[in-house]
Amino acid sequence: MGRDALISAPLAILILPLLGAGVGTAEPIRFQRVDAAWGIDFRHHDGASGRYYMVETNGGGVVVFDYDGDGDEDIFFADGGVLPGYQGEAPRSRLFRNDGPRAGSITFADVTDLAGVDVGGYASGGAAGDVDGDGDLDLYVTSFGPNRLLRNDGGAFTEIGASAGVADDRWGSSAAFADVDRDGDLDFYVVNYVDFTLDNNIPCGDQSRRLRGYCGPDVYDGQPDRLYRNSGEGVFEDATREAGFGDADGAGLALSFGDLDGDGWIDLYVANDKTPNFFFRNRGDGRFEDLSLLSGTALGHRGLPEAGMGVAVGDYDGDALLDLVVTNYEGETNALYRNRGSGVFSDHRFVSGLGEPTLRRLAFGTVAGDLDHDGDLDLIFANGHVRENAAEFNRSSVYRQPNQVFENLGPSPSGARFREVADPGFRHLGASRGLGHGDLDRDGDLDLIVTNVNDQAEVYENMLATGTGAWLQVDLRRAAGNRWGVGARIEVEAGDRRQVREVTAGSSYMSQSALTVHFGLGPAKKVDRLTVRWPGGGNQVIRDLPVNHRYQVRIP
Repeated sequence: MGRDALISAPLAILILPLLGAGVGTAEPIRFQRVDAAWGIDFRHHDGASGRYYMVETNGGGVVVFDYDGDGDEDIFFADGGVLPGYQGEAPRSRLFRNDGPRAGSITFADVTDLAGVDVGGYASGGAAGDVDGDGDLDLYVTSFGPNRLLRNDGGAFTEIGASAGVADDRWGSSAAFADVDRDGDLDFYVVNYVDFTLDNNIPCGDQSRRLRGYCGPDVYDGQPDRLYRNSGEGVFEDATREAGFGDADGAGLALSFGDLDGDGWIDLYVANDKTPNFFFRNRGDGRFEDLSLLSGTALGHRGLPEAGMGVAVGDYDGDALLDLVVTNYEGETNALYRNRGSGVFSDHRFVSGLGEPTLRRLAFGTVAGDLDHDGDLDLIFANGHVRENAAEFNRSSVYRQPNQVFENLGPSPSGARFREVADPGFRHLGASRGLGHGDLDRDGDLDLIVTNVNDQAEVYENMLATGTGAWLQVDLRRAAGNRWGVGARIEVEAGDRRQVREVTAGSSYMSQSALTVHFGLGPAKKVDRLTVRWPGGGNQVIRDLPVNHRYQVRIP
C-alpha cells in the first residue's frame, strides 16, 4: 500500500510501504503464535545448577529495533550465562534480522555472528539508541557483571563499553535512552538491582521445613543507579550526582523516560522491587528533583512499597497526560497511576479494572499499544513466578502462568477502564519476563514478543481482521545528533479524538519496543492534524494526512 512520496521542506514526509489494511468496525483482539513459522528460535538459559543463585530468577529482556536501517524491526534477545555447577547448553544472546515479507511470509535470520554481537557474561536486557549520531542504532546490554555498549557501524557491532565509560559491573537490570539535557545527543540511565554476588549467596526459604528457595530483594542492599551524560561522539561521563540523583539505590528493575508533567522536559520513573519507586522531575537546568512521594507514585494503594517489576507509560484515558502502569508481585495487583497534571498522580488500579484480575498473577514485562485500532491504548502483561517450587511455599501460587491482555474500553469521567480479554491467543503457560512490541510483518498492526525463563521465546502475530479500524505509524528522523527523535512527543487529531504518544527507547521490563510510533484511529477517514514536538524544542504541524500509512517525518 503506499508508494513512496516526498513532501518538500521545511518538513519532509516519506510514505513507507506496508501491506496495509482498510477502515472497518471493531474486532476482538486475537493473536497467533508464529516464532517457529517466522524462523525465530531463541531459548533462554538461566545457568542454574540447584544452588539457588538469585540471578537465575530474573530472566532476560528483548529489544525490538531496526539495527540495519532497512525499515523493518529486528529482534535482540538477552540470554543468561554459566553459573557454578551448570552443565547445560551454552547460553548466548542473539540477534535476529527481519528479512521482511517474502512470497507472502515473514522470515527472520540469526545474524548474531554476522553482525558481531558478542555479549558474553550473564546478560539481563538492553536498550537501543543512536549514541554517536551516525544514523544507526547502537545497543546497550545490561548484565549481572559488566554492561556492554555495542556500537553499530553500519550493521556490524563493536563493543566499546569500557572505552565509552559505561561498563558498570554492578547487577544491571534495565536501561533507557533520552536527551535529558536537550543538547542534541542521547544520554541514558541504567537501573541496578541489588548487591548479590556469587560469593554472598545467602540460603533462603523455609528452614523449618528444610525448603530451599530464592532470596527476595530485601535480603540484600539496593545498588545505586547511574545516569550517563553523552559528552559527544559516543563518549559518556557519569553525571548521576551532578544531575541530582544522589544515591538512588532502590532495588531497581524497570524504568521509563517521559514528559510526565507536560513542561517539555523528559522526566524519569523507576520501578523498584520492595522499595519505594522513584519519580524524578527534570527541572530543565541539568538537574532532577525527587518527587517520588509527592507525586503519589512511590507506594502502593496500601501506603507500602510494592515489588515493582515493569513500567508502561502512556495516555490511557485520552486526556493528553501520560499515566503510569507498574507491574507487581502476586497479592499486590498491578497498578495504574492516573496523571492529574503537574506531576501529581492518583492510584486507579481498581477503578480501572486492572486490580482484581491481576491479584493472583506475578507480572514482569508490560507494554501499551492500540491492539484493535479503536483509538485507545490496550495493555499486555507478561506473567510468571520467580520460584519453580512456588506451590510448596503457597498452595495458591503457580510458577508457569498465563500472560494477560486487557482491552481499553475508552475514556470515561473516572479515567481509563479495562476488561481482560478472555482468550486472546496469547496464553502460553510460562515464567515470562521480557515483553516488547512492533509491527514485525509490516501490515499496520502491533505484534508481540515475550521471553521466558529457561524456555523458548514467543512471537505473536496480531490477527486483527483486514478492514478493522484505521491506523497511522510515524518514524522521526533528523540530520544530526538524536537522529531517531527519541523523546519526541507526537499528537494526532482524527475525528473527535486526540491521541498522544512519545518516542521511548527502553521500558517494560529489561526491554524495548520499536521506535516507530503506532496509532489506531477507529473509523477516521483522515488525520486532521499531526503535531511533532521535537526534543530540544520546535514543533511541526502536518494537516490532512491519509490514514493507513507509515510516515517518516524529517527535519534538518
